[in-house]
Amino acid sequence: MAKMKTKYHVVGGCAICMTCMYQCPMQAISLIEDVSAVIDENKCIGCGRCYEACQPGAIEPYEVEVQ
Repeated sequence: MAKMKTKYHVVGGCAICMTCMYQCPMQAISLIEDVSAVIDENKCIGCGRCYEACQPGAIEPYEVEVQ
């Protein structure tokens, strides 16, 4: 059975408050043209700090297979 790891992505409703960016220890979150935050899957370690900090609930977890 494959190992799974939790990652996070922005699904919509981003308020551009940048709270998630300040919470991310890996600097995996950036803004796209002042419209929304985006999480770099390659930098994300799955700690969940962005998810916990996101007031509008725009960040959701998803599972990826670890190789």
